[in-house]
Amino acid sequence: MSNLDFLIEKNISILSCPVCNTPLQKHPKSYNCKNGHNFDIAKQGYLNLLQSNKKRSTDPGDNRHMINARRHFLEQGYYQPISNLLNERLSSHISHFTNDFPLQIVEVGSGDGYYINRLRETNDYCHDGNCYGVDISKEAAKIAATKYQNITFVVASAVELPFINNSVDVLISLFSPFYEESAKKVLAKPGIIIQAVPLTNHLLELRQVLYKEVNINHTAKNILTQAKYFKLEETKILNHSIHLSDQASIQDIFSMTPHYWRTSPERKRELSLLQQLDVTLEIEFRIYTNEN
Repeated sequence: MSNLDFLIEKNISILSCPVCNTPLQKHPKSYNCKNGHNFDIAKQGYLNLLQSNKKRSTDPGDNRHMINARRHFLEQGYYQPISNLLNERLSSHISHFTNDFPLQIVEVGSGDGYYINRLRETNDYCHDGNCYGVDISKEAAKIAATKYQNITFVVASAVELPFINNSVDVLISLFSPFYEESAKKVLAKPGIIIQAVPLTNHLLELRQVLYKEVNINHTAKNILTQAKYFKLEETKILNHSIHLSDQASIQDIFSMTPHYWRTSPERKRELSLLQQLDVTLEIEFRIYTNEN
């Protein structure tokens, strides 16, 4: 039995204390560490491990309006091809692991929990209690934990992921900022990272409505750069078109993106007049292994 298996058997989670970095033990209404630091489980079921001195604002991350828009949009199935490809790629790399199931799986920037929940529901190696969603938004954690009670949702920063060293088997990052130093610290060996990054044409038609000039950036964002840490095993591109047939869906996809903060009132009014819109999804999945 590994040290990690021993800890989990003793009801010690893979979560670590944000104050002293020691393992957290789960109790019915709280988590605590051996040094006496205690963290209550919120009534909605999530755990807040984001220390006030680590916040850049009073209420960081997406607000309730953005989270609700994302939840409504994802529940319509528009992004199901992304979820399907995520599940497929993890299934194809499952032979990478030699340890007994279940795997310890963490999604960074989990939002309303849509992707990590579909992964848990559709794969035998995702067990209740071994899937974690991490987001800096407290509103996201509230909504996710209320809906998906078999997943542990944590408010924390991706800069300092609150997990025991080398405890995470699978680290997932879909469209979210990613910090390699933090990932290297918590990822097991062997372990894998599944990253999805938007490419040039992703949501192009939406951006053409929102901006007079669309900035075409041919370099994918958030790609891991430090080859000394991780080995790139595979890339897979998803190119798919979705048809938004009503104004509500158009507003939802707009509200769940960073464009929500950047768009002028004039362009917002123009968007509000559209009753349908075809939108391109162009995303690159990148699979890394922790073998270096």
